[in-house]
Amino acid sequence: NKVTMMAIMPLLLLSLRQLLPVSSFAAHQQAAAFTYLPRFTNRQTSSTNSCASRKMTSNNNEQQQGLADIGDNNNNNPDMKTWKERIDISIAKSRKVRGSNYVQISTIDYETMEPRCRTVVFRGFMKDLPFGAVEEVLRGDVTQEEEDSSLSSSGKYTDCVMKMITDLRSNKVSEVESFQTTGKKNGNTVEMVWWFPKSSEQYRVRGKLQFIGNGGPLTNTNDATSNHNDYFVGERKQQWGNLSDMAREQFYWDNPGIPYCSVKGHEQGVPPGGRDEEGKVLPVPDSFLLMLLYPTKIDYLKLGENYRQIDEWKWEGGESQWDQLRMNP
Repeated sequence: NKVTMMAIMPLLLLSLRQLLPVSSFAAHQQAAAFTYLPRFTNRQTSSTNSCASRKMTSNNNEQQQGLADIGDNNNNNPDMKTWKERIDISIAKSRKVRGSNYVQISTIDYETMEPRCRTVVFRGFMKDLPFGAVEEVLRGDVTQEEEDSSLSSSGKYTDCVMKMITDLRSNKVSEVESFQTTGKKNGNTVEMVWWFPKSSEQYRVRGKLQFIGNGGPLTNTNDATSNHNDYFVGERKQQWGNLSDMAREQFYWDNPGIPYCSVKGHEQGVPPGGRDEEGKVLPVPDSFLLMLLYPTKIDYLKLGENYRQIDEWKWEGGESQWDQLRMNP
């Protein structure tokens, strides 16, 4: 046993010193050191190198793991859900919750520059909306050539436009139009807030608001938009038919925002349920507008997980897409 041998070495050396001359003892001491000590030292050094090697490997693994973690949280991570994917899930989870489709939408009063907020009913996303119509709202004037060249981006904005209804005589219409008639570039920019209590999620949706009347968009000043008027008018008519009888009646009431008339019988001119004597739904009145919100920036927050994400629609070099970025809550 080498450990035992090392323990008795001092005794052996002491015995040799007493028996041998000084010169002979020095030679034997050198030989003994050469025989035993290097072997122990080499083993110790090897063990130390092995530990150092394991430590370096461990550090490299930790660094690689850290880099992998950073990669997983990369803002350009293709696995990050878009706001549309998230909100579809939120809607599905809250479908049975009464009032879960009520949203708040805010505009600005042009005369006082004060915010105005109200609750409206979300009625779904537009389907198969021509992308040229989207570009006209988000970018402004778009030629037919530009519209044809941008079809590659159309799939990235598919089914993102949010659908609601309003009255032509309501304040929100006049507030948006006041900005647009003065030439304000972002006069139709509004913000919506949608809170899902069941999943503790909030969506703040900023975008462009558009009103659809009998002839199509109310601010139709571009030929490119006029190409899609038939589509808009058809969607408006379909939404009118989908309303409940009580909701249709409201569009035959007196102007909103004026003092209520308490004279009995003044409501006799309102067709019950918005139907004729035969029970058929009446044609769409001028007062009924389809109200569309074209999202451009969505601020998503999930309180339970302290997770926040910003999605923004960007135009770059003729291409357009949704960019996602995780933010601190």
